[in-house]
Amino acid sequence: MTFRFVLPLSDTDLQALMTTHTYGKKPALRRRAHAIVLSHQGHTINQICNILSVTRETVSLWFDAWEAQGLEGLSDKPRTGRPSIYSDEERERLRALIEEQPHQLKAIQAQLQQETGKCSSTMTIKRALKKTGYSFKRARRSLKDRRDETDFRNTQGLLAELQRWEARGEADLYYFDESGFSQSSVLPYAWSPVGSPRKMPAYSRSQRLNVLGFLSRQGKLIYHSTTDTVTTEVVIEAFDHFITCKSPDTFAIVVMDNASVHRSALFQRKRQEWLNQRVYVIYLSSYSPELNLIEILWRKVKYEWLPLTAYESFQSLRQHVQKVLSGYGREYRISFV
Repeated sequence: MTFRFVLPLSDTDLQALMTTHTYGKKPALRRRAHAIVLSHQGHTINQICNILSVTRETVSLWFDAWEAQGLEGLSDKPRTGRPSIYSDEERERLRALIEEQPHQLKAIQAQLQQETGKCSSTMTIKRALKKTGYSFKRARRSLKDRRDETDFRNTQGLLAELQRWEARGEADLYYFDESGFSQSSVLPYAWSPVGSPRKMPAYSRSQRLNVLGFLSRQGKLIYHSTTDTVTTEVVIEAFDHFITCKSPDTFAIVVMDNASVHRSALFQRKRQEWLNQRVYVIYLSSYSPELNLIEILWRKVKYEWLPLTAYESFQSLRQHVQKVLSGYGREYRISFV
């Protein structure tokens, strides 16, 4: 019986095939390269068929392609595929319709069918939208349209300069904000068996734990918690607590947003007093929460660091929040690099 093998490979060809077998972009290409290497190593076509679970005809075609065109012969050739059901003009119309009703795909599908006379599935509409650069994602709330971009850029520049002060040891820079925790808050995502999503008790009303925090990029967190409503007096109480915790010889800059409790006449009077204790307060530009780095901490706590068991009772929630916040800088960290 005559056995067929590929012609002996040069070291260059063997190296190229081994690289393709290991790192090739497509599984089919990696398998074909593997077949050529196996033949070079002395395996018969039948043995290669058993190893790769393919037919003799398939392996023979791979050999022919390799001997005729080398690695290029092992790659899939471009395919024309099925012609697109919609023309460029019709895709532009689809784009216009999706701008009018971005969440009503069925209505858009029906209207497009009425206008073009072409019947297509929902999946076809989705593919057409993806080809025009659209994706299906949750809509987000944003304040960007309401802010002054010039003021926003100036604030970015100021924060960058303050961070350089911090790096040189000229001042400590803190980001201040409040956040609330309750059993009725949005729960974090969690893995669960298919068909058996995890369930937590629903609470129509729940106590609220308010946390007022001062966060530095250096891993420091000073916080004050309360179940009272956050008023100017509560914010002042948190600042007084912050001042007792910081070194009296350190000059601290506190960055905060423009909430009404931060702009009250009482707070402005205290702001002047705190200068004598080496604490200086500056305000972010309006409608720019992304500049306040402590927002990252609140997201981490709520959606990553708090266990689901924290929501079983308000007492449990309070204990777990305190545990996470007191462990910040040791068990829990954020890298701002």
